[in-house]
Amino acid sequence: MRLQIKRLLSQTFFLILANLGAFKIKTGFCYPFFYCHGCPAASAGCPLGTIEHAVYKGKLDWNLLLYPLVFFGVIGMVFGRAICGWACPIGLLQRITYPISQRKTIKKISQRFAPSILPYARYIKYVNLVLLVFLTTYFIGFMFTDICPVGFLTGTIPILILNFGEFTPNQFFLVALIIFVFFIILIILSGRGWCKYFCPLGALLAPFNKVSLLHIDIETDKCLHCNLCSDACPMGIDVPNMNRSPECILCGKCIDVCPQKIIKFKVGS
Repeated sequence: MRLQIKRLLSQTFFLILANLGAFKIKTGFCYPFFYCHGCPAASAGCPLGTIEHAVYKGKLDWNLLLYPLVFFGVIGMVFGRAICGWACPIGLLQRITYPISQRKTIKKISQRFAPSILPYARYIKYVNLVLLVFLTTYFIGFMFTDICPVGFLTGTIPILILNFGEFTPNQFFLVALIIFVFFIILIILSGRGWCKYFCPLGALLAPFNKVSLLHIDIETDKCLHCNLCSDACPMGIDVPNMNRSPECILCGKCIDVCPQKIIKFKVGS
């Protein structure tokens, strides 16, 4: 439990850091997580927005492109996908909605969807990254940031409130609103559904789990196969057999519930 308190403090710290713009403090850097640079309180830039600006309509700006890719490459090599579990404000939002998704009535609703396709739905986030962030922006123009539900939550809604009666919606407003509604439904029906299935930044960081210095280590030879760790995992991973799964956000819930205390964070191979 102490580990989860530390994680909550970490997530709260990064939420405050992301909103330093409200106090006129601007860092100018990319966030190491997912948060819209269009938010009037934002202190830094969304890495996906930075990538889109770098490849916009085929005008490649390699310096601008390499900045977020190298930045996240270094973070990924050290921490893997821990940023999703310990820093991302959208992860904190889903932490709040997660208990709702675990209620019996909500589970019954979510189980009506074909569970057989859910393992494959995890690949949608990679499609979003390649198609909407890179290819569509390169050949057509901005797409993902115009319809991003996170941008709608942290950018559009605050601007709409601060400029009530003066806000002029663009041609993407209705589409973005519909997607935002589905986003809210998703994170209520499916614990960390955005992280599992749709987040392009999660797709960017996920492969680094295989090589990151920080990872989850399990002494499988001592495992009781009680499945408490898998039941506690918000990402729906078969923890004892995960083998440094790209889906793991290193939240540490499996560490907390293991009766044998054979699951731990490890630095190095």
